[in-house]
Amino acid sequence: TPFSFQSGYNLTHNFTLHNNGHTIVGRYTGNSSTTYTLAGGGLNGTYEFLQFHLHWGENYKSGSEHQVNGMKYAGEIHFVHRNTETLKLAVLGFFMESIPNTSASNITHTTKTSDISETNNSTLVEWQKYFAVSEYLRVINNATTVNLNLSSLMGNNVGNFWRYDGSLTTPPCTEGVIWTVFKVPTIFMENELASFRSNIYFEDYRGPQPLYDRTVYRNFLVDEVSSIPDYTCCLKSSSNSMRKLFDLNNLLVEGLKYILSFIIIFCTMF
Repeated sequence: TPFSFQSGYNLTHNFTLHNNGHTIVGRYTGNSSTTYTLAGGGLNGTYEFLQFHLHWGENYKSGSEHQVNGMKYAGEIHFVHRNTETLKLAVLGFFMESIPNTSASNITHTTKTSDISETNNSTLVEWQKYFAVSEYLRVINNATTVNLNLSSLMGNNVGNFWRYDGSLTTPPCTEGVIWTVFKVPTIFMENELASFRSNIYFEDYRGPQPLYDRTVYRNFLVDEVSSIPDYTCCLKSSSNSMRKLFDLNNLLVEGLKYILSFIIIFCTMF
């Protein structure tokens, strides 16, 4: 089944943004009667929203903690959730792709016009609100509040994704985390990330780590084949038996039952 987001995600509420010494963390601090929970998307049970944070690098082609076919993005957004019964963590990850401005004709690097069209205006505006206040949180424990809409921050591209079992990429690096990394990146203005590099931290990300014996699944059928040599990624052959990381019967596309045939490096390790 597709992801099902509780109605609170579609409402604008008060969030506290906090510099924790590693990144800027956003937590809901509004009305206690409002809840943020999600289900579906191959996840077992109901998950409640805990916080979101960003990772970024020194330029538009470094900063994401996952990379696909050798390609890295300017950054990555993580929405951290916790199972309401088992307390198991699940992270929804979105690639951040930066462009000089909103005009596709002025793109100077690898951004595709199709990527821009798939990031709706409400998402662009919502992140502009976020950056307008968070860029001033320059000292550890600095905090501020801002009204944000989680659904707009995530955008509409929550259909195609990769799934694997890993760990958090920041302290305490908790293991047993269900990772969902969405295929379509979210577009950002380059000047927004540049302000973070100048005012917050120059870079804030953990580089890709070996895959080891993990199995990576996808819920879409078609993708490009990588030219990167196998030895750089530690991806095991598709002939190996797959570990059942989550309930395959609940997934949208039959193709998720196959191990990724192209090269993909993921960031977490034990």
